[in-house]
Amino acid sequence: MRRILTFLMGMAAGGLLLWGALQYHVLYTKDGLRIVPKVNAGLAKTYVDIRGFTVADWARNTDIVLAVTNSNRRELMDNAAGDALQNSLDHLLNRGEQR
Repeated sequence: MRRILTFLMGMAAGGLLLWGALQYHVLYTKDGLRIVPKVNAGLAKTYVDIRGFTVADWARNTDIVLAVTNSNRRELMDNAAGDALQNSLDHLLNRGEQR
């Protein structure tokens, strides 16, 4: 009887994890993990590391952009625009120093 109960508990835990993977994106940010509801259910892009995302990366991952904007977590994308601007300015300033 104990083995059947263990098996059923394992199936229930696996089912809950699968349901969570179908319904949510787990985003690894500079501040830690953030959970955002998916727009369309599916297993694609359940876990995404967005710490180094650039503007081009956001453009390639429109489903994550939609999920982030629908959940009012736009600050997760603001870092990419700020980092891109900072990198461009650093590049320009470094090129000016080399001349």
